[in-house]
Amino acid sequence: MFDLLFLAAATPESTGNPIIDLANTFGVDWRIILAQIVNFALVAYLLWRFAFKRVMASMEERQKQIADGLRFADESKLQLAEAEKTKAEIIRAAQAEGQEILREVKEKAQAFHDQQTKETSQKVEEMLQRGREANELERQKMLSEVRREIASLVVLTSAKVLRSELQDVQKQRINEAAAAEIARSN
Repeated sequence: MFDLLFLAAATPESTGNPIIDLANTFGVDWRIILAQIVNFALVAYLLWRFAFKRVMASMEERQKQIADGLRFADESKLQLAEAEKTKAEIIRAAQAEGQEILREVKEKAQAFHDQQTKETSQKVEEMLQRGREANELERQKMLSEVRREIASLVVLTSAKVLRSELQDVQKQRINEAAAAEIARSN
């Protein structure tokens, strides 16, 4: 490769400047290169002004939106955590209230049960008392009938024993005396 450079430098049209001589050897036209540099600069300026600025602004806007989105996501996470905490507190409060309501219902049910038991006991006691009273009345009635029967039997027995007929007044007196005697013996 260096041989080629030396060969190009040794050409008869040498200007004394190795760079210019090298450019002439390869057929470089400085006017075309200068035109290409101007064209490149113009295209680069136009691209910078109309394309890259917009692209850069769009990228900055996207980065801002992404940053806002991340900030919003962080805020949402905080709000979600706060909402979860609030939900947990509400659930705890609801459970406590439910327990309180359940306790009150149990107390009311127990009070109702106690009241019903008391009322039932009172009714049973009343029924037993009425039964006792009815039994006592029936017993008194039966005793009264038995006394009358015994008195009649005593009178009949007495009449047979005496073999004489008593008058009604005497029968009445003997019956009453026998009834009094039976009543004293009970």
